[in-house]
Amino acid sequence: MPFLTTRSLLLALLGLCSVSAHADSLAPAPQCAQLNQAFARSEHASASFTWSTQASATSAPAAGGRSIALWGDSLTSSRDFIDAALKVAGIASATALPSYIQAGITVPGLRLPLKTACASKGWQVGYAHKQNRHPAPFSPGFLSLSADSPGEFLTLDFRTPSASTRVRELTLHYDKPTPDGSLLLGVAVDEGDETLISLSAAHGTTLQIRPATPLATIKIRLVSGRITLHGLAPLYQDAPATLLDTFSVPGGMLRSWSMLSERLVPAQSGGAPQYGLVLVQYGTNEGANPDFSRAAYLGYLRSNLSRMRKLYPRARCILIGPPDRGGIGKAQSGPLPYAAIHHQIALAQQQAGAEQRCEFWDWQAAMGGPGSAVRWAKMDPPQMQQDLTHLTAKGYEVSGQLFAHALHLNKN
Repeated sequence: MPFLTTRSLLLALLGLCSVSAHADSLAPAPQCAQLNQAFARSEHASASFTWSTQASATSAPAAGGRSIALWGDSLTSSRDFIDAALKVAGIASATALPSYIQAGITVPGLRLPLKTACASKGWQVGYAHKQNRHPAPFSPGFLSLSADSPGEFLTLDFRTPSASTRVRELTLHYDKPTPDGSLLLGVAVDEGDETLISLSAAHGTTLQIRPATPLATIKIRLVSGRITLHGLAPLYQDAPATLLDTFSVPGGMLRSWSMLSERLVPAQSGGAPQYGLVLVQYGTNEGANPDFSRAAYLGYLRSNLSRMRKLYPRARCILIGPPDRGGIGKAQSGPLPYAAIHHQIALAQQQAGAEQRCEFWDWQAAMGGPGSAVRWAKMDPPQMQQDLTHLTAKGYEVSGQLFAHALHLNKN
């Protein structure tokens, strides 16, 4: 496959990364500087790779046969909850790696399964739960990154959970807003020369990068055209004991499922990857609606859960209800308004979950019921933040433990 290389373009990219990632919504500048230093120290001074746009399996089953997916909002986007649950189940978080990484590099509050990542400031993030267009093209990561200015770039470091972690193949899931339009990318693996990849004639949605030696880091630069990135599917040098895909998005809502495009679902052996366990945690953002109606919410649940179940019909499914939530101002007699709404959400989720063969865990009840947010905030150390909506890291850890014990999760 023909390609061009240029050392000067790579050096220009390094310069851009060191000065451009200063927007508040991006990774802190020190992280980008550290990533540039990591490239400079790379052992693969002449790293090379081949590339292809031919569709192929983009995820591999875990060596131990365990595969888990988690969708939710900010309450599970930090990994404290799921890591604590995995520990109770006898699964070390260091042995759980993703088969698909959502395009959330610039999203505040989102902890991606990468050692480091940064982006230039021209990338625009798209959120499935904010879309009104039907249908909207989103992958199961429910985020997208779009760029149309030459020179915009992403830099990614896959060396986590250990410094020896390497990727033997990486698939980019992307779209061209104009299918027949031009698109030229510059890609550099580790410290190798930048390779120019023309996707102008490509009509697919995947680009496979296959390094000669398993890669640690990669840079992707937009040379010309427009691109929307939906996610990244890594195949690791060493097969993980557990596949863990975390797709929680701060501010996320269950309505994101109505924006899913099945053509953007990562394929495995010709079909969607069949997770053994799917966890669905939503409700806090839906509960902020002052005109909340349990009947309307129940219909909303049924519509979106059925889409999820159609995609993953054989997985063990667990719905996770919203935790307790306090309110602003003095407590009223009886449960606070938000706490009462969360109780109604929990009842609706339990009903709709049973219809879709999904188990249900009542997070609010596990905390002690409506009104418990104030008590958790007064614990030593505090397990609820002062906003009485989000938990502290300790609160998420305790909640994850309660969840795993209640649902009898184990390493099998």
